[in-house]
Amino acid sequence: MPEGLSTMPKRLSSLCDLLARAMLIASLVCLAAPASAQKPDAELRGITVVGVEVEELGSQAAACGLSRETIQAAMSKVLADNGLKVVRNTDTDTYLYVNVNTVSLPTGLCVSRYDAFLYTHVSARLPYQDQPVLVQVSLLHEGGLAGGGKAGHAENVVRNLKEYVEQFTSRIRAASQ
Repeated sequence: MPEGLSTMPKRLSSLCDLLARAMLIASLVCLAAPASAQKPDAELRGITVVGVEVEELGSQAAACGLSRETIQAAMSKVLADNGLKVVRNTDTDTYLYVNVNTVSLPTGLCVSRYDAFLYTHVSARLPYQDQPVLVQVSLLHEGGLAGGGKAGHAENVVRNLKEYVEQFTSRIRAASQ
C-alpha cells in the first residue's frame, strides 16, 4: 500500500467521530432552547376578553350618517357573537381600536378612511432601556376607504369594519384551537 493511505481510514474515522459529536451537541442545544410560538397567529392564542374603543367622530362624519355609538355597538356584537367577552369602560390589556376619519363635501360626497386594530400591552425590555417598559403591540390591522353619496355611506363603512372584525375573530378562534 502506498505511504499515507494506511492512515486514511483512521483520519476518516476520527473525522466522522468529530462530526457525530458536533451533531449530538447541536441537537442537545436545540432541545434545551426554549420553545417559541412558531404557529401562525400564535400571539392570538388564548384571547377571550376584548375591550372596544371607537375614536370620537367629527361633525363631517356625523353629516355622513356615522355614529360612534352605532359603530361601537356593531363591533361589540361581532366580537360577542364570535365567543369573545366584551368589556366596556375598563382597562383591559387587549382591545379593538376603531378609527374613522371622514370628509364631506357640500355636493353630498362623503369619503371615509377607516381602520380596525387589535392591540395589546406587554412589558418588554427594549435594547436601549435598563428596565422593562409597558409597550403597545398591534396584533392585527385592517383598513379601507369608502366614498360616495351620503345615502348608504355609514352602512358601507360599518359593514366593512364588521368584516374586518369577523376576520380578526376567525383568526383568534383558529389560533386557540
